[in-house]
Amino acid sequence: MNIACPHCSALHWYAERLINSPTSHPLFGTCCNSGKVRLALLPDPPAPLRELFEGDHEQAREFRNNTRQYNSTFAFTSLGVNIDDSFNTNRSGQAPWVFRIHGELCHRAGSLLPREGERPAYSQLYIYDPRMALDIRSTRNANLRQDTLALIQNTLLTTHQYAPIYRFAYNWLSEHGSTLDDGEVTIRLAVDPSRDRRRYNLPTADDVAVLLLQHGVGDYRDIVLRMRSGPLQRIHEGHPAYLPLHYPILFPYGTPGWHRELRLCDPSDPAHPPLTTSLTQTRFHAFRLHPRLYEFSTLLRAGRLLQEYIVDAWASSEQERLRFLRCHQDRLRACVYSGLEDAISGGRDVDLNELGRLIVLPSSYTGSPRHMQQLFQDSMAIARYFKRVDLFLTMTANP
Repeated sequence: MNIACPHCSALHWYAERLINSPTSHPLFGTCCNSGKVRLALLPDPPAPLRELFEGDHEQAREFRNNTRQYNSTFAFTSLGVNIDDSFNTNRSGQAPWVFRIHGELCHRAGSLLPREGERPAYSQLYIYDPRMALDIRSTRNANLRQDTLALIQNTLLTTHQYAPIYRFAYNWLSEHGSTLDDGEVTIRLAVDPSRDRRRYNLPTADDVAVLLLQHGVGDYRDIVLRMRSGPLQRIHEGHPAYLPLHYPILFPYGTPGWHRELRLCDPSDPAHPPLTTSLTQTRFHAFRLHPRLYEFSTLLRAGRLLQEYIVDAWASSEQERLRFLRCHQDRLRACVYSGLEDAISGGRDVDLNELGRLIVLPSSYTGSPRHMQQLFQDSMAIARYFKRVDLFLTMTANP
């Protein structure tokens, strides 16, 4: 990989160039969509973390071999998914480690304090005294080095923008929560809608928290912080804190992730305001996963944690796309696809209970019934053109 993209400096092989680009000045589309995706590069990690990612001593090697466990130890949110470890427990020889999941994936956050009789975990540890939090983390992860745990904890308490926010939320609710009679007081981590979204302005540690009473109206993507009550809350994939809260090792400053206010840009005019076309999650993650000359990527140095991040990114992107298809069935004319109009206009009595609510996936969605039917029709068209078929080969692969 020795050719840099002229728009974002992502490194490519020559064979990855666009077909219609000149050979003397190759252009690429997988990294930044030919300049339409314009994001700030990841900041260099703090010096202690950078040394762990690229050092050649025993402590650094041990850290890189256990990046998933270290990240889980310091994550603010938990991972809600069924993880299949059968490939890793039953493998023989030197087969690579695999991160495999089943079902829907989500990130979950609990209350600021644990229930009676339970030990604190995840974001709750950022509220406790650092020495006590380190003892709890060391007890739960006896196989990890305590000096590395202490180094990472001290670094994140200093650099991660959400660490002081959780501490502030706890202090404010402890002081004022019991003195108000208008209902349960909550603190919402919200994107400030008054900021200029065209410039990708996102909240900092000073203005990311908005105080709302229980009957206050907030955005459906807000992260609600409570003292003790309430079940686990699902973090919406469109919240900028979705990634930095679960991957503090990869984003030690709390760098915002994807959100719906991001837009594509005009590659021919850097000064032009962002376009009206939204930046998709897949384009966002494709930009982040490419190596660049002037960017120290913690993602590409994360080992097994990189696999978890990629699976998480793909699953959340697919879930967001399915949510869009479910909420825009009228634009897709799903009633025509499903035969609902034919059934109603067919001159017979229709039992609406038999029709139900059917969510139609268009042929553009990979793996849907209409997509598979389209592939079959394409193969039959090829057979009609070339006449007799000698071999019909079907292949499947993970995306």
